[in-house]
Formats: sequence, structure tokens, C-alpha cells
Amino acid sequence: MGLETVGDLALNTILTKLGPKETAKVSCVSKRFKDLASEESLWSLFCRQDLDLSAPLDHHRNPLPSFKATYKLWREAFHMYPWPLVKRVKSCWDRLRSWLTTNFPEVKATLGKGASEGKIQELEKKLKVKLPLPTRLLYRFHDGQNLPGQKRSSVLPGPLGLIGGYHFYNHWVNVYLLPLHEVIIKTQQLVRHLNLPSTFKYIVVAASSSHIGKFFFLNCSDGQLYVGTQNLPTDAEMMPCVPQALISPVHDLNSDQQQDAMLLWLEEHGRRLHNGNIKLLSEGNIKSISQFPEESPLCSTAVTSGVKVRASAVFVPEASNLQDISRAYVFAYSIRMSLQPEGCIINGMHFGSCQLHMRHWVISANDTVVSNVNAEAVIGKFPLLCPGEKEFVYESCAPLPTSTGSVEGSFTFVPGRLTDPKGSPFEVEVRRFPLQLPDYIF
Repeated sequence: MGLETVGDLALNTILTKLGPKETAKVSCVSKRFKDLASEESLWSLFCRQDLDLSAPLDHHRNPLPSFKATYKLWREAFHMYPWPLVKRVKSCWDRLRSWLTTNFPEVKATLGKGASEGKIQELEKKLKVKLPLPTRLLYRFHDGQNLPGQKRSSVLPGPLGLIGGYHFYNHWVNVYLLPLHEVIIKTQQLVRHLNLPSTFKYIVVAASSSHIGKFFFLNCSDGQLYVGTQNLPTDAEMMPCVPQALISPVHDLNSDQQQDAMLLWLEEHGRRLHNGNIKLLSEGNIKSISQFPEESPLCSTAVTSGVKVRASAVFVPEASNLQDISRAYVFAYSIRMSLQPEGCIINGMHFGSCQLHMRHWVISANDTVVSNVNAEAVIGKFPLLCPGEKEFVYESCAPLPTSTGSVEGSFTFVPGRLTDPKGSPFEVEVRRFPLQLPDYIF
């Protein structure tokens, strides 16, 4: 029995199993097969399976007339890249856009339109580098971020960085992805300023939008991502941002296993956003992505007498000095405190407020105590906590001689107010939280 005697429904099922490439070949057999292989439902399935598309869109998110035209255009637009890598990069950007759509559409609006091959080749020619394939594809989907109305060298941070950041004291960091034209400018400037050799194969791909000099460099030869330390201006000192063992060959067009640090870095960032490990920070009318962890085990939580304290830390590479044992690794930490709805409870008595008076910190490097502090206030403030109010949040920092350590301690509160205490002072636990050099540095 020939295929001509097989019913349309059965043939359609066969074509779905064959996949898009073989279906295109089958369409050349006869007019009937050509008609069956042109069914929109078939190409809708292929687009959904291969590209997770529920509507016919190109890689710039522009509408197209049909799913068959969509699939054809995608294959033509990325014919020079391994198809599994195209799908993976698309998935990475889809995940980030999905989170931004729900939580931070203002940042989504800054994502640039995908760069053309011509623009990428222009960068490669000017900087004398060859971009790793995953990074090329990342720029094909979105050409970095376009932050409106900012002279980034002299202003406080725009809060619209896709990577986000942290702050403590007057140290503000908010990291954004550079568009290609800024990659060229920043790289040329830093190569001159740091007096780097002409054979330097690093490009600047991300930076803080504040006056703080935090720069991320992609090594175009091996695909690793680096971040500058405090010694970047004098010694070009950098640290790797992604585990080296995860990076695989990044220039082999015949392999579909390429993954450079840039792709791994953005995938990890997307996972942390979706898992709630990092979240939006709102201060007044300003929102930004905060890199302070929000979930255990990197974030500790303790409730004492109705007072809840959450605490976590983030590594600060741009303030770290690997040549100075006293501050080789600098960590910023965030303390968030609030009063439970039932108020402050001491010996069975309920109080409608309590106010911080003292703090006690024990900071350790590995298992050795390097600082034991008893002092009044936190950053010069005596926060008054009331039920139902937002967390009181403050940030500080701790330099360590080692890459791992911890902070723990307590706060002394009084029920009521310091000027009008309603009872005896009581201790509130700050549960130990880690200070550790992470596998991924943001």
C-alpha cells in the first residue's frame, strides 16, 4: 500500500513526527503532500515545539503572516548558527522578558532591538576580536539596553539596569547591559586608560550606570566573563564571574554544545529572578533589581518577641583588593526588620511599637572572629517599628581577609519608644548569614 492511499489525518500525524526539516522535503513529492505540508496547524506545532511561539513573530517580535513563514524566516535569519544554540538563547531572553513584563516593564522597555550581523562584524573589526557564538546570538536578539537621558559617567544610578545591584553608604551600583556602540566606546576608553596591549581580547559588556566604576569584561578568546576589582585602574586586576568548568568551546560552528560565560551568567540571573532569590527593591517612587538574596540559605530569618529580622549579603568586587589581606574580599549586607501584626510581645504583654537602641555584631572570617562590636544605633538611626509598616532596611559592609565568613548578632530594643519606654529592654536575634565568594558574580 502506497502513501497515496493513506488518509490525510494519518499523514498529518506522520509529518508531525518527521519534524520541520523532513516535512519540507516531503512537500516536494506531490501536490497533495505539498498541500498537507503547508497546513498552518502543522507549522504552528513546529513553531511551538522549536521556538515556544504561540503567535507568528520574528525574532524582533514583529508579526508575520503565517507560522510557516515564521519558521522559514527564523531558520534563514540564524542559518549560520547551531539551531540548538539559537533555541537556548531565545529561551534565555524569553525568561528574562517574562519576568520583566510582570514585575519591571520599565526595564523591558530599555531592551534594544536585536543587532544585525553587520553591526556585530563592525564591532569585531574595530576592536579586533571575534565574539563567542553565544554572545553573538544574545546581541542578535537584544542589542543591550538603551537607558534614556543619562550621562552615565557622572550621575547617580539609573535604576533600570537589567542586572541591578546594591548600595551601602554612598556606594551605589546598578548594572546594565551595554549596547554594541557603547561596547566599542567603553572598551577603547578602558584599553587606553589601563594601558593594555593591542592584543587585549576583552570587551566591556556590562557596567554600573552610576559613578561607581564597576565593569564586566568578556574574554572573547575563551568565553569567560570577568569583573574589575578595586585594583582595576592600576593593575587591571579582575575576577572570573562564572565557574570555568561550565564554559565550553565558543567558536566551533559544528558543535551545538557552546556555552560562554555571558550566556551562563544571564541564564543564572533569570533563574534567580524567577525563583524569587532576588527581587525588586522599592524606595519611594524608585524601583530597582536588588542583588541581596531573599531566600534561605543565603538569607537568614529570625523572629524574636514579634520583631522579624532578615539578613543577607552580596560580594562587592569593585571594592575588593586581592593584594590587601585586610580587605581582600568586601561584602555588603542588608538588614531588614519589621514588627509582626500582633506587635511586640514580652512576657505575654503586647506593645504597639518598639524602638532599636543597641546593636551587637560578631563578624567571622572562616571560623575566626575578626570583629565584635557593641554600639548604639544602626547607621546613625534608631528605627521605630510599628505593626503593618514596611520593613526598615539598612545596608552596611564588611571587609574580610578570606573569601568566606559570616555575620551574626542581636539588636537591643525597648517596648514603646526610647523617650517613653513601656518596659525593660529585650534582645532580638540576627541569625547568622553567610559572607561568601559566590560561584556567579553579578
